[in-house]
Amino acid sequence: MDKQRMIFEIDRRSVTEGDVVEINWQCQGAEEVKLTIDNGFRATEIPLELSGNKRFRLHRSKGKTHMTIAVTTNGKVHRKTIDVRVKKLPTVKAETVDGNGKRLGFFRQGWQRLLTKWHDATAKLRFAMSTLPEGKQVRVRMMALLGVLLIIGAIWPKLYGLTLVVLVVALAIGLIRK
Repeated sequence: MDKQRMIFEIDRRSVTEGDVVEINWQCQGAEEVKLTIDNGFRATEIPLELSGNKRFRLHRSKGKTHMTIAVTTNGKVHRKTIDVRVKKLPTVKAETVDGNGKRLGFFRQGWQRLLTKWHDATAKLRFAMSTLPEGKQVRVRMMALLGVLLIIGAIWPKLYGLTLVVLVVALAIGLIRK
């Protein structure tokens, strides 16, 4: 099959991330037809019928996505590539405002971000703990408590002795349970 008899078209050659493109192809008399989509991060190969059309949503790309059709006829492979320019979505800058629409100050915004990260981290930790068996949950809580006690003991030396006593008791309880 020569390239003149292989039809491979695309409706747009420039899109924004998330847009849909439609390809049309026709390769009569071919043994095998494959489409490769390479966005610069990963290449995906898709087997195709001898003719037809498909729609694809183009997301992440390193600027260009290469769409290559490979047609096998009589043991020979013919390829045709179409490059699609994929523009990044514009970045949205958002500011934190109070109930009246007044912009919050720098420190208040930082505090809000810190609280958000703290809530996200505790939610992830709660979920991770819920997936553990109950016996392991107790051990993880005990190790976290010991870690906190050791940090407090290192910062406040007067509590260091108490921290060591709690550590020895916890280890003794752990050995007795085994």
